[in-house]
This record gives sequence, C-alpha cells and structure tokens, in this order.
Amino acid sequence: MSQEKQEGAKVLHVFTNVISQPVKESTLPEEVPSRTWMYWQMFRAVAKKVSRSPFSLHTFAALRRTMLANFLPDNLATRYKAYQRGECNRCGLCCKIQFQCPFFVDEGPFNTHCSIYTSPHAPNACLKFPLDPLDLKLLQREIGNACTFYYEGKPQRLSAFEFVKLYTQGVRQQLAKRKLKEAPDSGD
Repeated sequence: MSQEKQEGAKVLHVFTNVISQPVKESTLPEEVPSRTWMYWQMFRAVAKKVSRSPFSLHTFAALRRTMLANFLPDNLATRYKAYQRGECNRCGLCCKIQFQCPFFVDEGPFNTHCSIYTSPHAPNACLKFPLDPLDLKLLQREIGNACTFYYEGKPQRLSAFEFVKLYTQGVRQQLAKRKLKEAPDSGD
C-alpha cells in the first residue's frame, strides 16, 4: 500500500494488489502476421502430413514424433536426451523434406530459424526433436547425413510395469506443474 499526501488534501490510499493487472497475450514474432494465420498454417501442415502418410515413410515418422511428443510425459519422451550428442547446425533440411514448413525462415546457407520456435505456440514435435534414434534414423534417410545429431548408448529397456509406473509419475508431475501455473498470486 502506498500513500500520497498533498497539502490541504485527504490521504489517498492506493492498493496495488486489489485489482489484478490484465494478462498480456504472448506476442507473435514479426514473421507471423496473426494468430489466425498461424493456426491455419499449422492445420494445413498437419492435413498435408496426414494425407501423405500412406505413401511416405517420413510422414509416418513425423506423425509418430508428433504423437509421442504430445502424449508421452516428459520423463518418457526425453529418455534418450542424455545419450544425444551433437547440435543443430541450422541447415533447415528437416523443415523442408516434403514441403517447406510455413514457419521456416531462410537467411542463407546454415543460417535458418523457425519463426515460432521460441514462442509458446511451437509444436512439441519440433521442440523435442530428435526423440530417439529411430526418429533420427528416419530423418537421416531423407536428408542424408546432414544432421549433426547422433546417439551414444541407450537407456535400459523398460518392462510394461516400469513403463506404466514412469507414465503415471510423469502425468502426476505435469498435473502438478499445471496446478502451479493456475494458482493465483496470494498478494502478500
């Protein structure tokens, strides 16, 4: 609480914690014209992938990666990250295998980026790429050995019971994170 006092005036109490501040919408990058355009482009890209899936092994791999990245909890989806080596060389070949991603920005050789990668709207499949050696192998099949990621070793094979146990732990952790995000500020 802050107080302001002027000569001959009453004391004015200003409570800053009574009225919550309006929530700012996340800003879109300059390359993305509007939310409507962005979601329409995402819809079109997924529709292309689904329509081409019976004819292409890469499309099947992309849909597999999307399903795993969205439905597996983080503790299972990132099991191979400890064994992953290399880094992105920004060649952009993974973003234009069958068709060029609408969010792909090419600024010259080995200088590309995604216009929504750092926004909250980035697809999980892109953020968690590559998920596992199979995912990387299917990509390397399409683009040659241009991608500099590789794996050294692998985690233990999980039994069905261990998988279910890790899955439920991961779901509980994600629900706990969601509850923390939704919890209002106490104002103390």
